[in-house]
Amino acid sequence: MNAPVIGAQGSPYLEPNHWQFDFGYRYQYSQRHFTGTHEDKYRETNNTQVKNLVHLFNFGLTYGWTDRTSISFTLPYSIAERSSPNATRNAQGDIVQGTPFFRNTTSARGIGDLNIVARRWMLDVEKNTDQNIGLGLGMKIPTGQPNTQDTVLVNTAQTGQPATYQTQTRTVDQSIQPGDGGWSVLVDLSAFKQIGIFTPYATGSYLINPQSTNGVRLSSSTINPAPAVNESNLMSVPDQYLARIGTMVAITPLEGCSFGLGMRIEGIPPHDLIGSDVGFRRPGYAMSVEPSLVYASGKDVFSLAVPWAVVRNRQRSATDQMTGTHGDAAFADYLILITWSRRF
Repeated sequence: MNAPVIGAQGSPYLEPNHWQFDFGYRYQYSQRHFTGTHEDKYRETNNTQVKNLVHLFNFGLTYGWTDRTSISFTLPYSIAERSSPNATRNAQGDIVQGTPFFRNTTSARGIGDLNIVARRWMLDVEKNTDQNIGLGLGMKIPTGQPNTQDTVLVNTAQTGQPATYQTQTRTVDQSIQPGDGGWSVLVDLSAFKQIGIFTPYATGSYLINPQSTNGVRLSSSTINPAPAVNESNLMSVPDQYLARIGTMVAITPLEGCSFGLGMRIEGIPPHDLIGSDVGFRRPGYAMSVEPSLVYASGKDVFSLAVPWAVVRNRQRSATDQMTGTHGDAAFADYLILITWSRRF
């Protein structure tokens, strides 16, 4: 978000003392469970999978400080919902027959964490209209709420007694919280080179979160309350990363249109670059084929991308490695990414 639109028919460079407004939308529905790269298909068969639906809206503003340097501000707003099963299961994950089964649905919405990033083109933009490398450095400010709560039904009966359900207010899952509660350093890179109608590109960003946990306790929405507080029962503030590589192709019969095809990988690493790895996280990544379409007209640029996952890997966290376990996570089949940029 707020990075230059590479491959559009037009200049990727923002003029000095000019502004660029960006709006982005991301749709993500995660419902297929993986442990490592193995899909846990029994979860869908038994209707015990977790389902996450996320609508993420990004609002950004970039100011051209010089012809090579800019500063960007991005503030997200998310609307998210999580459906998780509430049932008694055996060691194989099968629902114990005769026990109550239903789903708890929790939701969270609100502004996320504010990103402020300064970027600079490393080559003279007047002499390099068809190629360049850009570097960015900034920070993420924890403006989003990391401890949103919602109501769930919880079994309050003692072990061996008939189930007795009661409505309780619990902290929603880490995956749908608007913010992570940490101050972070953000670095990014973008590069492109125009070769006829082709524009190969590479972009990447890495969020460095030195803070170990945000102090927010995990809260189970299933049968038993969360265990006593310790570091592994607090939400981690993990690093995050995103990388893309591919090429845009100008559709010459259609002025302003370009088609793109590339690869994309994004995820959360098991170990942070700086700081402790304690706390609960679901590390892993999704690697996707990313077709895209870009249309530039005057001061406006519109784009649509639909990354389709080809590899999904729920890696072992530091806690998994210490306890000899391997947690799972739900992944999406695809994303829908829509952006609009306007310069003024």
